[in-house]
Amino acid sequence: MSELQTEKHATLEIDPVLLEAVITGTKQGLEMTGVNPPPVGASRFFSTSRPISVMVGLVGRTNGTCAVSLTEKGMLYLAGRLLGEQPPQVDAMAVDAIGEIGNMIAGRVKELLVGSEYEMENISVPSVIIGQSYGVHYARGMHTLSVDFELEDLPIMDLRERFFTTSLSLLRRVAT
Repeated sequence: MSELQTEKHATLEIDPVLLEAVITGTKQGLEMTGVNPPPVGASRFFSTSRPISVMVGLVGRTNGTCAVSLTEKGMLYLAGRLLGEQPPQVDAMAVDAIGEIGNMIAGRVKELLVGSEYEMENISVPSVIIGQSYGVHYARGMHTLSVDFELEDLPIMDLRERFFTTSLSLLRRVAT
């Protein structure tokens, strides 16, 4: 065997329970919009360069956050799909709609994790963050997962606008 054939490759160790919960929770959370975005990538890290995020707290045996990060065009598109008419700009109605979408996704993720080691009992009211100049820092020991999805109905000319991310950051309590 050649050196290349025997070399062991590192794998991206993504928890399959969290991966399934994020993908299925995002798709089911968006059912009321009629959007079924395909997942296009996954990472063990939470990061976003998109200017709009919806953060929903998760509380129970597991604590943390579920975040949906997207561009303004992505937000307006999803808000419009939920409302039945796309808002022309970011306004109170669009912010409320994207907050509700984040809430629906987090709620589905919560339900999908029932019975797993990541189970939680409650979710918080969603917070919508607008602006790119922020960082999210978590305590050591957090389990994180981010999945990128594509909004295929947006024009290809808006390639950078077509993607959004759903992220989970969870800290499990140690059993006493």
